[in-house]
Amino acid sequence: MKKNILLTAILLSASAYSFNYMPEAPKSYSVKYFHNFASMDGFVQIPKGGQFGTTSERRPEFDELGIKNISYPEVTLSANWDKFNMYYSLSYKTFKGGATLKKDLITHDTQLNAGEYINTRHKYIFHRLGFGYDFNIMENLTLTPKIEASAFDFSYQFSTSAGKSSQRKFGAGTVRVGGAVKYDFNRDFSLTFDLMTHIPHDSIKSSLETSLIGSYTVYRQDNREVNVLAGVGYDMFKYKDTQKDMQNFMYLKSKPVYKLGLELKF
Repeated sequence: MKKNILLTAILLSASAYSFNYMPEAPKSYSVKYFHNFASMDGFVQIPKGGQFGTTSERRPEFDELGIKNISYPEVTLSANWDKFNMYYSLSYKTFKGGATLKKDLITHDTQLNAGEYINTRHKYIFHRLGFGYDFNIMENLTLTPKIEASAFDFSYQFSTSAGKSSQRKFGAGTVRVGGAVKYDFNRDFSLTFDLMTHIPHDSIKSSLETSLIGSYTVYRQDNREVNVLAGVGYDMFKYKDTQKDMQNFMYLKSKPVYKLGLELKF
């Protein structure tokens, strides 16, 4: 984890200097909130101590736990200079399931039998600190490359009708890169395509998060704005650690992600 933090600090520092960032007060701020709704699939393979035989491979799948949909909040706080911006975002994915197992399962060194009822709780929380820089490609069209540190907070717990239970939690960190393209149709309406992906490092193997968001200004006075946001996206995340025999291995895919939100600028 210390190695990840050091790598992140170096990359973000280099990014800030490359954008000619000057330590002066931001000229504006924004707060953006989305609530997301999506169908999801994937699995969560959790051994104990990395030992072979302490987990079923690529199980339990979310579908067998009675988990098919997810809804979750996402918030971004931004400080903006002329073209440079710095932001913090939080994606708070928590969900739970309950189902009767149709076949035997081993998870976190616990043998569960077909016919047992299992309750599960899952947490996939992402904290991100990022930097972006606006390039005006042509009139009404802006390209914004971005780089960000990403910290992943995970937990998984279960209990069954037979009185069995366990819990596993850990964190990880790496760097994401990508950017956004924004087109302003007029003063009030714009469309933004955003794409971010992790740089594969250590246990975080891959990810892809994309969205197409429309923004409409419903209130404007001086430097204050209220914008209504709506759009659609795709989200995939793959994690597999480096334990020799059996790994903590999880895959989470949400598609399509319907996004409704609100943005305040001041």
